Amino acid sequence: MMTKEWIPNLQIGQDYDNKYRDADIHFDRLGTMADFFGRDMPVHMHADFCQIHFVLSGKTQFNIDQNQYKTSEAAIFYTPPATPHAFLTEANAPGYVLTLHHSIVNTLAEELGGHTQNRFLILPVCLTSAEMNPKKEKVFKTTLALIDIIKSEWASELTYKSDAILGLIKVLLLNIFRLSESGEKANSSTRHEVEIYKHFNRLVEENYKAEKTICFYCQQLDINESRLNYVCKKVSGAPPKTIINSRVILEAKRHIIHANRSLNELSYDLGYLDPSYFSRFFQIKTGLTPSEYKKQNNQG
Repeated sequence: MMTKEWIPNLQIGQDYDNKYRDADIHFDRLGTMADFFGRDMPVHMHADFCQIHFVLSGKTQFNIDQNQYKTSEAAIFYTPPATPHAFLTEANAPGYVLTLHHSIVNTLAEELGGHTQNRFLILPVCLTSAEMNPKKEKVFKTTLALIDIIKSEWASELTYKSDAILGLIKVLLLNIFRLSESGEKANSSTRHEVEIYKHFNRLVEENYKAEKTICFYCQQLDINESRLNYVCKKVSGAPPKTIINSRVILEAKRHIIHANRSLNELSYDLGYLDPSYFSRFFQIKTGLTPSEYKKQNNQG
């Protein structure tokens, strides 16, 4: 199932739910998404997003890259960004799907520091209570319980909603990492092109504020520009420059909406010494000036 050369890149905010076109978090019922995509989902990937499936009951077959998992009980499946996966769930099997931009996982890994950030949710994960000792089984149940709280926040219109959801997601990710620590296995079967793409994205996450030229990333990856361009287009459909610019714009949008900073401060923080140049760059990429974007997203 996982041997296809061409793997479609599905973007939840475009291919499924247009309300979340620019969002870095998406949450929905497994059944609702299954009604759209089908219970027997063929191989696909989400180039810039990781995905967590919470299946509460029923038989599931999940293929993540070259790993095949079969479960017949409550299970949690974590799929890293740009990782091919396919799955089959029983009709009416209840559950939820959480989709996260890779920057959320990377930021949490950086906050943990040390060697942990080098292995924090890099590999696929399958978790079931049957494989756990009593202590870990308790953490597993707590993790599933967090989903109900996230579901409640997601449906609410409470103040600090996004902050609450992000905080809950951090605890959830930490729990998944705790539960998977002892069972980590090296994955030597990952496609070389997908690994290059993942490495490129990690480098972008670490350096996008200071380094915006393709040359820098090619030097770090030890490949030429045409090779990087080919890999990025093949995996995600976008050239490397677009990926770098998109990461800058994503960060800019976050700060414009959530932080009370001047245009000058934001420009300098993102590596632009000329605020007017940054403003033009933002307008070209979004169709709005920073002030227009802030006004539009503060309405209501």
